[in-house]
Amino acid sequence: MTMAPTTASRAFLLVYLYFGFAVQNTSGFASPSSQTSCPHRCRSSSSPSLKANGVCRITKALHSEPPRTPTELERPDPSILISSKPGSEQQDSVFAISAVIVGGTIIFVNLLSGLENILPNGWFAAWRDYTWPLGLGTIFTAAGISHFTVKNAFCNIVPPKGCWGGLWQVPAPGAQALGLSYEEFHTYWTGIAEISGGLFLIASGLGIVDIDPKVPSALLGMLVFAITPANIYMFTHDVEMGEGIPPIPYPWGHAGRGVAQMVLLALFWKLTFHY
Repeated sequence: MTMAPTTASRAFLLVYLYFGFAVQNTSGFASPSSQTSCPHRCRSSSSPSLKANGVCRITKALHSEPPRTPTELERPDPSILISSKPGSEQQDSVFAISAVIVGGTIIFVNLLSGLENILPNGWFAAWRDYTWPLGLGTIFTAAGISHFTVKNAFCNIVPPKGCWGGLWQVPAPGAQALGLSYEEFHTYWTGIAEISGGLFLIASGLGIVDIDPKVPSALLGMLVFAITPANIYMFTHDVEMGEGIPPIPYPWGHAGRGVAQMVLLALFWKLTFHY
């Protein structure tokens, strides 16, 4: 069953995607390139008043390309994408990107630990224990709901089986019996996992259930790591989500999402492993 997209779900999804990073209006992608010369050379004229009256400027205005809307971002040449490389190079790139995400997560964990040491005793713990579960839980619950309200957007970013030179071989057990495509199967189970994990984190953080928030935090942290290939796929193949969701500027928009991924993993690490 496919639910109709709603403005609220799209808004929640955008919060989840960008997580506070202003990457949509990256310089060089949101505005058309300026032209410094007239596209059609002005013919010489014996009357200097013609040039003085701005004939060339009028011609330039008539022939210049119309301004792009915010959703018509300039896309990269397909030949420069990782997906255009041989299979072995694609696999090496995926491993390298994964290593960068892990390394960046470690850096952010250390930054959070440094902040914890700088702040007065108990301040960081209060911030972590009383705000992170509710905030992160709300974000993931909303994101999980979006897997159903804008299903096609998430189906579009599921890496197809055999992607990256055959590296991606994740199965979809039971999809055929359920009447689901490969993409729908992975969209639905991750959506259910995000909703369940988000509500679990909220309930444990508010004391509704007598379970330490470390448990849902660890589960959501593993889920974030598990869905990271979808973000990598968007970068390597320049995939757009569609469904009215603005495309991500290439490459810096993807870099911003990568940083957001590192921050999320670091937050879940600190929420799970603290003493």
